[in-house]
Amino acid sequence: MGTNFEIYLIGLAVLFFLIVVFLFIKKITSNGNLKVKIENITDQSNSENSIEYSENQTTFDFQESKNETQELIILNLISVDRSQFDMDQMFGFLSNYGAKIKNGFFLFYDGKNSEQFRVLNALKPGTFEDETKTFAIVIVSDLMSVKDPLNCVRQMIEFSLDFSEKFHATLCDQERTPITKQMISHIESKAQDIARIKKLQEHQTVNEN
Repeated sequence: MGTNFEIYLIGLAVLFFLIVVFLFIKKITSNGNLKVKIENITDQSNSENSIEYSENQTTFDFQESKNETQELIILNLISVDRSQFDMDQMFGFLSNYGAKIKNGFFLFYDGKNSEQFRVLNALKPGTFEDETKTFAIVIVSDLMSVKDPLNCVRQMIEFSLDFSEKFHATLCDQERTPITKQMISHIESKAQDIARIKKLQEHQTVNEN
């Protein structure tokens, strides 16, 4: 009998507690004191469109190039979380890799001092200065201007992979889409085709002379 009575008292206590909670919530909601915090969610596509990239990445000015047409290979390296690269570390990395800075760009040369490819700031104004802050860089080469297009492409990819590992960056194509192994194979195939075209042009030039 005593046990049933205790259960009855516990039930009444729980019911009383629920009633008090209900009345309390009803009161504060009617007074406007209970507020739900709604945070704005950034639309990634809109934020991407608001970024001012340095070039439309369809043409670059290679002043030393003697070719009227360009066959560009363009790679983008973009910080995974859009955080700024440590510029001191990046400049040191590029210098240790053999790059030479000229006109605000980092240039890579072959053994005969001919430009292979260059590294640019992907954000405006496109150059690297003392106060530069960026989370994206561009690696670009005009394969019509290099001696060995396939070797040049492989050097660009090797550099890009090393950079992406060191600075936690995503390797992307010209459209800033992450690159796959299949896309790399396609780029190498393009370089081989350009190499054959260059040899054919050189052969024709020799015959004409």
